Amino acid sequence: MNDRHADAGSEESEISPQVALAPGRYRRVEGDASDPGSLGGSALDSLPDPVIAIDASGTLLYVNRVVTDVLGWEPDDIVGRSVLDLLHPDDLNIVLASMATVTTKKVGELIMVRALTAHGSWMALEVRGAVQGAGDDHLNVLVLRDTTHRHRLELDQGEVGVLRSVMANMHGMIALVEPDGSVRSINGAVTRILGYDPELIPGQQFTDFLHVDDRAQVVDVISALGPHESAHLDARFTATSGESITCEFTVNNMCADSTVRGYIVSGQVAAGLTDARNRVDFLAHHDGRTGLLNRHGFMKAANELIAQGGGLGLMIVDVMRFRSINELYGETVGDAVLSAVASRIDEIRWPDLLTARFGGDEFVLAVRSASDSAIEMLRERVGRDVARAIQIDGQEINVGLRTAVSFDPNPEGLESVLASASNELMRIKRNADPESGEISVDSINKRRAHLDQLRSALTSGEIQPFFQPIVDPDGRILSVEALVRWVHPVRGVLGVNEILPIAQMAGLAEAVDERVLDMSLAFASRLSDAGHGDVEVHVNVDPKVISRAAFAAHFLERCSFHGARPEQIVVELTETDLLAPGVTSLDNMQELRRAGTHVSIDDFGTGYSSLSHLLELPVDGVKIDRKFIAGIDVDPAATNLTTAIIGLSESLQLGCVAEGVEQPYQRDRLVALGCTAFQGWLYSPAVPPDEVFALLPRIDVASTDANA
Repeated sequence: MNDRHADAGSEESEISPQVALAPGRYRRVEGDASDPGSLGGSALDSLPDPVIAIDASGTLLYVNRVVTDVLGWEPDDIVGRSVLDLLHPDDLNIVLASMATVTTKKVGELIMVRALTAHGSWMALEVRGAVQGAGDDHLNVLVLRDTTHRHRLELDQGEVGVLRSVMANMHGMIALVEPDGSVRSINGAVTRILGYDPELIPGQQFTDFLHVDDRAQVVDVISALGPHESAHLDARFTATSGESITCEFTVNNMCADSTVRGYIVSGQVAAGLTDARNRVDFLAHHDGRTGLLNRHGFMKAANELIAQGGGLGLMIVDVMRFRSINELYGETVGDAVLSAVASRIDEIRWPDLLTARFGGDEFVLAVRSASDSAIEMLRERVGRDVARAIQIDGQEINVGLRTAVSFDPNPEGLESVLASASNELMRIKRNADPESGEISVDSINKRRAHLDQLRSALTSGEIQPFFQPIVDPDGRILSVEALVRWVHPVRGVLGVNEILPIAQMAGLAEAVDERVLDMSLAFASRLSDAGHGDVEVHVNVDPKVISRAAFAAHFLERCSFHGARPEQIVVELTETDLLAPGVTSLDNMQELRRAGTHVSIDDFGTGYSSLSHLLELPVDGVKIDRKFIAGIDVDPAATNLTTAIIGLSESLQLGCVAEGVEQPYQRDRLVALGCTAFQGWLYSPAVPPDEVFALLPRIDVASTDANA
């Protein structure tokens, strides 16, 4: 975070965003009701609202008894800590802006923040503060008020409260501008993105916040707008840090509206830095893979940070066993690990924080601080928020980090601080436990052998589909689902969990899918030839494939090649892949349905989307995820969601299959709820093609009950 308010505030208190929340000296203020220059005593302790006091460094020096009642924190738990620990990251900019101006007011304006309770939840608080004398010090005394219940009441009472809350919390920036060009008000996103204090903006000219080179263009466009007309613009705004931020925004001329009587400006930061004016500069100073600063950009920014004065803390982050991750899982997974680590580092919100990737698996962070406690706290944050397992293509990659830090209270240059941290990292590596080193060569060779075996299995026919029946309540087989299996000559039949991670690592996942699809279409033709053309065949399709422009046409051509009727095939797509389908995917789904092929949502309920999402998708059916079936009559939430899915499917005339049915009571409960199709081990596991014919046309339900 850059220095946005270095000149704000009075000289007496010297409160600025950089020091207001930095770790400072730790002490407790003991109350003395007889001393008007002290805090505490019965006066503040008897107030019904929480009261805290912080010094110029942002350290909590006093809390009254109500803090424990409302937030759950005992005084010993938080006195001496930085308020940074208790603030929601998204509210940090608003607090910094208010702290920078509090000394210019008799009493600060009300601000809304979220504070961390001792129970780990966030509580909405209304905060008002003022600078008070306490002996020789000047402290910022803040009165907090829990507004959680009040907000709920306001939301219940009318649309005004709802609209106010939406405006404050929406991600897009909103500004109301008077006909003369002065700003009437802004929403919270303007503060979060550009850093401006909402109390100081009203009355200033809107064009003052634009880059000087873009002002004339914007004025020309807005001046040409007639009543109730709008225009879309692309221009640079200047943040409080001095940074130019390219934004896409819309201006609506509502001057003739009796309520608005001005312009409504709404916008957002231009995605991906696509604006050509910023692209060259961005690539010159940032790492192309992760988007963090590169070495050149970091050195420049860090030296500018040093020039502002104060101490500098620096941390080097090294990803452990990265070479082994590349060897074991492939460079594609290795790149994904680096991107995930970089993303987590980039999400850390900290005053004056610089983040960079120096190359390979090495990241560097720097922060301006008055003491080494800030860099140590940042080190703890990185260990907690970054060093976590990463899910990549269904694989869980455990990520360990080594961190080395250095601090100089009066740095003359960056090189010495960087060298100190580098030397510490080298010592850590030399003294590391051998068990924490790289993955053994034997493990890597074993994985490589599996890859070679998989390649051979694709050409030898060992990779093939098995088929699991889907039946009605009486056991009649309605359809079968193709599930990939590896008929290994030594290890026996291996399931998808043994195949998919290796296939993805070797770049063979699509080849496996193609093989299973071709064999499944050929099996559908066999069913028709044997007089079972009414039995449908379900095939799983990768979302990356269905998003290709020619997918539907190629799919139907393959059906024709194998002699399979399109109306006998059901294409299954997982719900999480359909939460935001592209236009091409939707067109392909529609083309398949026009040809008679059905489209079904697999694992429905796991995507956490609204059930009404079904109304927007061109699908013919859903499959209830097996984890909800397992929770029937055990987990009320699973039972309720299953009931809702079945009911909605029936009302929308969609097919509904319950997968993972393993117990008779689950089937009986599903029948009672109106479900008409079941898949699971209660009836049959996935079996080779020839065994499917032995099961047709009906599975004996009574025998499955006896075996359950």
